[in-house]
Amino acid sequence: MQDSEKEYPVRKAKRQVRDEDSDEHDDWQSVPPLPANGLQYALGIGILGGLLTATISVIITLANSSTFQEAATLQEKMPFNTATTIAGLNCLSYFIALAVCFTAGYIVGKVAVLRLFGFYAGALAGGIAYLGGILTQYIPNYPGHIASTSSAGAVAGGILFLIVLLIIYAAIGGLMGLWGVWTTTRHHPYYLAKRAQEDLEAE
Repeated sequence: MQDSEKEYPVRKAKRQVRDEDSDEHDDWQSVPPLPANGLQYALGIGILGGLLTATISVIITLANSSTFQEAATLQEKMPFNTATTIAGLNCLSYFIALAVCFTAGYIVGKVAVLRLFGFYAGALAGGIAYLGGILTQYIPNYPGHIASTSSAGAVAGGILFLIVLLIIYAAIGGLMGLWGVWTTTRHHPYYLAKRAQEDLEAE
C-alpha cells in the first residue's frame, strides 16, 4: 500500500507534465484549414495540363510529318531508321506527358494542398493527353492518319481496348500527380500537424 501511494503522485506529476506540454504545443498541433475551392483548381490545372500535352504532341508530329507519313504508308515495311525515329518521338511525347502530370500535381500542392486533388489533376491531364493523341490519328490528312476499314466487331473490341488504355494512362498520370503534390506538401503545416496528431493518438 505504501509503495502504491508513493507511485501515485509520481504518475500524477508525469500526467500533468504531459498535459502542460501538449497545451504549449496546441498551436502547431492543430490542423490548419485547407484553401477554398481546391477541387476546382485541381480540375482546371488537370484540364490545362492535358490540353498542353496534347498540343505539344501535335507540334512534335507536325514537325516530323514526313517521317510519320512514311511510317503510316509503309507500316511493317518501314526502314529501321524510320522505326527508330518514330519510337524516339513517341518516347519524347510520353516523357513530356509524365512531366506535365508531375508539374500539375506540384502546382496543385501549392494552391490546393490536399494530395488527393493532385492525383485528380494528374489523372485528368493524363487522360486528356491520351484522348487527344487518339483523336488526332483519325483526322484526314493528319500525319500518321489511320484509315478505318475494320468490321463492327473489331471496332467494338478496339473501343474497349482504348478504354482500358485510357484508364491505365489516367492512373499513371494520377500517380505522377500524386508524386508532384507530395513533393510540394511533405513539409506543409497541414500534413505536419496531422502527423503530430497521429503520433499523439498512437501514444
